[in-house]
Amino acid sequence: MSLLDLKLLRDLKALKSQALAVALVMACGLAMMIMTRSLIVSLETTRDAYYRDNRFAEVFARLKRAPNAVAAQLAAIPGVATVQTGIALSVTLDLPGVLEPATGLIQSLPEQGELTLNRLHLRAGRILVGRESTG
Repeated sequence: MSLLDLKLLRDLKALKSQALAVALVMACGLAMMIMTRSLIVSLETTRDAYYRDNRFAEVFARLKRAPNAVAAQLAAIPGVATVQTGIALSVTLDLPGVLEPATGLIQSLPEQGELTLNRLHLRAGRILVGRESTG
């Protein structure tokens, strides 16, 4: 073993605790990076599954008044998979136990069948039925 190798070993023994501290800091940084990336992937996967399962729209267009023919024109745009028309109204909700008024969106339901976009998720109760299915 050469003198330089011996000096290197002596220096490493003297700096053993500092080298260990640097290695631990690097390991913690790597762990944080992996954890953050895993969190991002998990959130993206969850969002994509929610959008897919509930047929959640990715683009919304609000109009004051438009003829029904506009829906056909929107559906003809390349990349548009589904178009759903309806009436939506923003409202202020006065909820018990909430200090400031909450905002809500009242949205019309189709006369028959299910919503093609933005499926409702009921926690309690039942869905309203259309005109034709009431008898």
